[in-house]
Amino acid sequence: MSSVTGQQQLLQWLKPEEPSDYERDCAKMIEPVDYVIYFEKLNLILAEAMDVLVKCGISDMSLSGDVSVVVCTAEGDPVSCNLGTYLHVISSVLPVKYIIRQLRNDSSVGIHEGDFFFCNDPLYGNVHNPDQIIMMPIFHDGTLLAWAAATAHTNETGATEPGGMPVRARSRYDEGMHLSPIRLGERYKFRRDLLSMMENFASRSPRTFLIDLRSRVSCCDRVRIRIKELVQKKGPDFLTGLFRYILMTAESSARDRIRGWNDGIYRAVVFTDSIGLEEGLQRVSLTLTKAGDNLLFDFTGTSPEHEGSYHAFPHTVVAHAAIYLFGWPFYDLPRCTGTLASCEFTFPPGTVFSPREEAASSNSVIICSTVMSLLPQCFSKLMFDSPQRDLVGASMGNTGSGYIISGTNQWGLPETSMLAYPLNTEGGGGRVDSDGVDAMGFPWCPAGKAPNVEDEEHSYPIVCVSQKYARDSCGFGRYCGGLGTQFAIMPLLVDYLALMLVSKNSRLHTTQGLFGGYPPRVIPGVIIRNTDLLERWASGDVELPDDIHDLIAKRALAGEYCFTAHYRPTELLRKDDIFVGFSSGGAGYGDVLERDPASVIADLRNGKISNWVAKHVYCIVYDPETLKLDLDGSNKRREEMRIERCQNGLPYRHFIKNWSKHKPPEEILRYYGRWPDAQPNRNIFRL
Repeated sequence: MSSVTGQQQLLQWLKPEEPSDYERDCAKMIEPVDYVIYFEKLNLILAEAMDVLVKCGISDMSLSGDVSVVVCTAEGDPVSCNLGTYLHVISSVLPVKYIIRQLRNDSSVGIHEGDFFFCNDPLYGNVHNPDQIIMMPIFHDGTLLAWAAATAHTNETGATEPGGMPVRARSRYDEGMHLSPIRLGERYKFRRDLLSMMENFASRSPRTFLIDLRSRVSCCDRVRIRIKELVQKKGPDFLTGLFRYILMTAESSARDRIRGWNDGIYRAVVFTDSIGLEEGLQRVSLTLTKAGDNLLFDFTGTSPEHEGSYHAFPHTVVAHAAIYLFGWPFYDLPRCTGTLASCEFTFPPGTVFSPREEAASSNSVIICSTVMSLLPQCFSKLMFDSPQRDLVGASMGNTGSGYIISGTNQWGLPETSMLAYPLNTEGGGGRVDSDGVDAMGFPWCPAGKAPNVEDEEHSYPIVCVSQKYARDSCGFGRYCGGLGTQFAIMPLLVDYLALMLVSKNSRLHTTQGLFGGYPPRVIPGVIIRNTDLLERWASGDVELPDDIHDLIAKRALAGEYCFTAHYRPTELLRKDDIFVGFSSGGAGYGDVLERDPASVIADLRNGKISNWVAKHVYCIVYDPETLKLDLDGSNKRREEMRIERCQNGLPYRHFIKNWSKHKPPEEILRYYGRWPDAQPNRNIFRL
């Protein structure tokens, strides 16, 4: 199979276009005060458009923030955005540039006022096919001045499993609708034939699909209206100059910041425990080289592509890197491609980050969560002695478990959706001077929010048995990560639902602690079949525990307790079955023995940690009944632990000699690649 745009071409398109003489001349007319005022004006325009997008949409993911709206130059470079996730700032660029290069001068297509285009194919720039983009050109007196692009995660694509992210997909042919950039509407009206075709793909949830699609078009149109008003007031030359000034300012500011960091090479390695189809160990490696005002991200040493769906194309990896770059080291710079112009990326072909085009990539976000764990590791070392030291911190949980339910809802309509609560309640990482935030949010979506229980139960045929912080879910350290959450649901008002889980981190956690901090705990898969919960509720039983750990440990409900890996292919969740899910806590920062003992006692009082963790991890001494701290006893216990560490320690040359002899069992290395360097060692065939 051959796509019109190869992977290297897409990477090139992520760079800002070279300015024309006209753009340079227009940029020279922009005064600094104009830049400040009208850059904020663009932000307000996009904030208004985002309100349109969210208030017109109805899916859980749209309402919770897995959306973005971007305004781009006439040549497709984004200059400003309003968003829930930075992913879509990057993914919006590429289909627009494809349209400009391939369709603009094609007499059978062209670009006209009133057109709007659609794309959801990763081979043309999307993150994965559930992330779907509407792009609308903005004209003034017949001249193309700008583009508006709105993106949102859509819960149905017609794949072999519901929810758009089939864990059992073996190739792109299992993933449902993949549409290259097409003109979906003209003269500000939808093309009914194409709309019907797309509705047919999304037949598991057509109502939600169509309403969310229209919300994206309405969002883009609001941007178009406001940009045209701005041009009427200030003129097209001003808008063109403002756009170019933003790109130039962003690039120069980013390069100035990079120059202030130490030159060097920074490395990190993380691991995953699943490819979607089944469990298997994989490695993801990053070597970050900082030289002058440039950053080079080299992913050599990453495991090879495989038969599953946990793959990502290079531009998708860059989009995930942008989540960290825009959110931390460049948080105060414009969210545009100018800010990333100093970044170069290397992807050896044949890895999970540069697979062949037939590879399944609907779950690209799962494997790319490794990128969101690698960058904090490298940049925290890079920025530790810089003016940005306050941004140093361990990563969020970065599990991103997708809980997808599908079936007929309580009103008799077909419905497929991804539950947003666990996604948007992962813990934040421990910081250089403070603990991580409990249930901070969705690692992919800094501005996202978790829906209320009442909204979840109103929208779907479920009842929430439990929804709260998960004790001991954070990574421990001098500054601990934020807590993740736990929740349990069961079908209500229907006989069954189809359930699918997209996840990882059941055997080992991708996220690592920083500077001696602990990673978060791993996440099991739990279903309790054929329970007596509804009967006991009906009888007025108030003794049921609402903590998942206690419920399972005490077997508080009748039924069959099933434990598996956290990811699950589609299966039925029947009436009286309870599904248990978790979001991950954040990683810890610093040595656990340096945590203030009083803070450990506070964690105990707040239910953040268990007595076991306080005694065996933080090594404090206290009265378990009154929680009164024995400070002298705690200091003595910790000193004993430090002495024990020294006694167990080895010089590196002795450690590595023995460590190099260890090797994981062969049965979990099938997808790893050659041991230990992860080089490809198998041929992959996709039909």
